Amino acid sequence: MAYSEPLILLVDDSQVSIDFLKDILRNYRLLTAKDGMEALRLAGSEPRPDLILLDVVMPGIDGYETCRRLKQMPNCAGVPIIFLTAQTGAEHIIKGFEAGAVDYIPKPYNIPELLARVKNQLTLKLARDQNINLMQKIESINRQIVAGIRYARKIQKASLPQQAYMEKILPEHFIFFQPKEIVSGDFYWVGKVGEHLVVIVADSTGHGVPGAFMSMYGLALLNQIVGAQQISCPATILDNLREQVIASFNQTQLSEIKDGMDISVVSIHPKSKTLQFAGAFNPMYLISDSELKVISADSMPISIGVKDRPYKNNVLSYKAGECLYLVTDGFASQFGGIFDKKIKSSGLRKLMLEYSQLPIREQKDAFASYFEEWKAGGEQTDDVLLMGLRL
Repeated sequence: MAYSEPLILLVDDSQVSIDFLKDILRNYRLLTAKDGMEALRLAGSEPRPDLILLDVVMPGIDGYETCRRLKQMPNCAGVPIIFLTAQTGAEHIIKGFEAGAVDYIPKPYNIPELLARVKNQLTLKLARDQNINLMQKIESINRQIVAGIRYARKIQKASLPQQAYMEKILPEHFIFFQPKEIVSGDFYWVGKVGEHLVVIVADSTGHGVPGAFMSMYGLALLNQIVGAQQISCPATILDNLREQVIASFNQTQLSEIKDGMDISVVSIHPKSKTLQFAGAFNPMYLISDSELKVISADSMPISIGVKDRPYKNNVLSYKAGECLYLVTDGFASQFGGIFDKKIKSSGLRKLMLEYSQLPIREQKDAFASYFEEWKAGGEQTDDVLLMGLRL
């Protein structure tokens, strides 16, 4: 049964005082106790009081001890207690506050003052209870959201190429993949089209949930364009992908939100030792004879842009044992180090040159260790995705 009026517990060994208080507080629901032990029993039972008015001098345990015990009870810790007593010396008032009381009303009572103090504490108690209820609701909603996002992470992980398949077609590779949040806007796609191995690394607009939705959509489009249509030319893949994104998001003006992605696409032909590359903002890095080559991407997004021309298809020859890297911007944009600066593309290129001498599986640990040391416990700036291949 719901009650509209607060419940006050009156604790006093004098029946005269109890009756007097009951008359003054007749507009409230009331419980009465004649000693500390009875007060403890009633306070710990249902319905619990919203306020306790407590006498100090009582038989058995006095008001101070009763107050201390009440504050140790989980169900009563938040219930305000006001002492009612003729002991008005400073030492008694201090002792009462130290025991856990929130206020002190001297006897004989000033009725308007008593009513005002009671009303004030009940108002504060109601506000605290409402805040607690609100926080509990927020925490419950947050738990549901986080549970949903964690489930989305499983779906996103299942949508990425599986490790066994990656090992089969790219035996010499590593992937350093570290989302900023539970789910990621960065993603990768690997597949075989005839004699070509197509490798794609992409960074969707945003990170977290919005980025994850975009990455899932990007994976679905690539499954259609590369997987189903069997297109292996990187530039053609990007042209098709941009067309699909613009159409899907009804992008008609440059002023509109440019949902899309930055992406690098490599098509490797092992028999002829050639590879093709096309990119939207994300370049490709190739290390040959201890020299790092940067194959630039087009400065055109996978969305509507000022220069919507066909993407450039770069064709290169390679030698066995060379290292190829595809990366999103998260690694280079991470803040840290002794001066709290970004790693930057120049710093990343130095690491590529250094770590390319390592076995491919050891490179992942080297990049990951450097990233964590640079970050030094600070906040991760963006999703991080770095893929390395030994050709």
